[in-house]
Amino acid sequence: MSIVRTFIYILFLASPTFAQQVYVQMPPSTGYVNVPMNLVVVYENIESPLSPSIPEIDGFTIDRIPNEQRSTQTTIINGKMTRTAKRIFTFVLTPKETGVFTIPVLTFKVGDRGFQSSPQTITIQDPPTGGALELEISGTNGDVYIGQPIDLTLKIFIEQFTDPNLGVTLNAQAMVSLLDRNLGIFTKSFEEQQYQLRQIQGKTDAGIPTTFYEVSIHTTVWPETSGPFILEPVSILMNYPLALQKARGIGFFRGDSYNVTQSHLIAAHGEMPTINVLTPPSKDQPMWYSGAVGNYDFRVIADPTHVKVGEPITLTMRITDRTNGPINLDFLSAPHLDRVPALTDHFRVPDTPLGGIAEGRTKTFTQSIRPRSEGVTEIPPLPMSWYDPISDTYQTVWTKPITISVEAVATVSASDLVGDIARTTQATPLTEVDGGILANYTGEDLLKSQRITLSPLLIGAIALPPTLLASIFFILAYRKRSQKSLRSTKGRIKHATYSIRLAKSLVGEEQVQSLSTALRELQNVKAGSDVSKDIDTLLSRCDAMQFGGCNDDTLAKDAETLVESIL
Repeated sequence: MSIVRTFIYILFLASPTFAQQVYVQMPPSTGYVNVPMNLVVVYENIESPLSPSIPEIDGFTIDRIPNEQRSTQTTIINGKMTRTAKRIFTFVLTPKETGVFTIPVLTFKVGDRGFQSSPQTITIQDPPTGGALELEISGTNGDVYIGQPIDLTLKIFIEQFTDPNLGVTLNAQAMVSLLDRNLGIFTKSFEEQQYQLRQIQGKTDAGIPTTFYEVSIHTTVWPETSGPFILEPVSILMNYPLALQKARGIGFFRGDSYNVTQSHLIAAHGEMPTINVLTPPSKDQPMWYSGAVGNYDFRVIADPTHVKVGEPITLTMRITDRTNGPINLDFLSAPHLDRVPALTDHFRVPDTPLGGIAEGRTKTFTQSIRPRSEGVTEIPPLPMSWYDPISDTYQTVWTKPITISVEAVATVSASDLVGDIARTTQATPLTEVDGGILANYTGEDLLKSQRITLSPLLIGAIALPPTLLASIFFILAYRKRSQKSLRSTKGRIKHATYSIRLAKSLVGEEQVQSLSTALRELQNVKAGSDVSKDIDTLLSRCDAMQFGGCNDDTLAKDAETLVESIL
């Protein structure tokens, strides 16, 4: 019986309690004109529908925040579990004038029960400070050219706040943290903490001397297109503090911190400067100009410098920005070398745009050119031009000429190709042996006994057949694999032969490309063979015709003669 009583007693202690109550969290006893104050009504452990209201109060306007808040808390003390469910309703009271006002007793009904609050006397004063917040935007203004940077600086001036009751002054970082900002193009710099803080002296709008915190944020942007450069205006809101409350720290040092208990919203707006982006003028613009604006250095390296007609030479161009301040090489392009007559008269130059690699203040481009004839002895001076907005003129720097050596492509006739192959297939003479097949058997060994004895030689002879059998299987497998490879090789040769014969009916660039593709396939198949050198010669003639502008009427016929000799 005692066990049952004990169990019932424990169950009673562990059962949750649900005490229903309503209480009110009143605003502080001191407030400021036009600074909202919160009055909070809390319902505990009440699930019935609720729609609380409070009567009009002299000296205040009253608004209720639409949605309620909910929270649940469970505690266990000495084995007793208590669960509390809260429903919270917030009313915003905004003082309209100075004076002493009383919030009367408020009554809230839940079913048949009523809950009352205590009255609260509130003293309303004018704000101790209106708080000053100002913006200033400076930097580039007026006209710029594509490729020039736009440098702008945003300065935010925040009036320093000192709580008159606690005698505590908030530092610059604390004041900046209260900003609710839309900084436009300055946002990234601010978020990355790329700004400067300093304390300066100034005056409020009313002319009262005070201390300000100055936040200075710098940013640079580069316009991509011409026309008006539209920038988003800067708008800043701030919950400027009016009163602080000490929050005692926890820990060994127990340092004090402060929370803002009352604040009011202030705002500042800044208009961006008017900027118009211009395109460099077309008058006196060099034909190879590629859009650079500023001041640059230009260097060129060529490799290799000893080539045959039609073989590529790689030009490495390095362009270095010599202006002061920030740069952006993303929009810098290489000069249009395909528009330089001194170069295109003797070299084949592609007209496709070049992609460069930027490192520091230098951007590197590579361009392949091919000599058209063996008479070329140098790469002529190459230009790099830019527009200088200060002098309103185009400036051009020229490189020095680069000495090169260009050899003619050797021409091999069809008879030469066939002759080389014929020389590599000379017949080998046979040697006749007198005596016939019996010439292999001579001497007294023919009269020796033929009795079989188990000797090492005999043992070897017995073991030889299995070894030979295994070798035969290995050889057959190898031959099968070799024949498969040979069939593949023959197929590639036949395909190349067909392409070369078909190329005879083509003309110009199309014929050269077809011959080049087929000969390179033959080159892979016949690498290291006697005809490899002849194939290389024909490929050089293809390059000379394709990239050097040479005429070669017998190229297709000589290529056909070569493949016929291979088959």
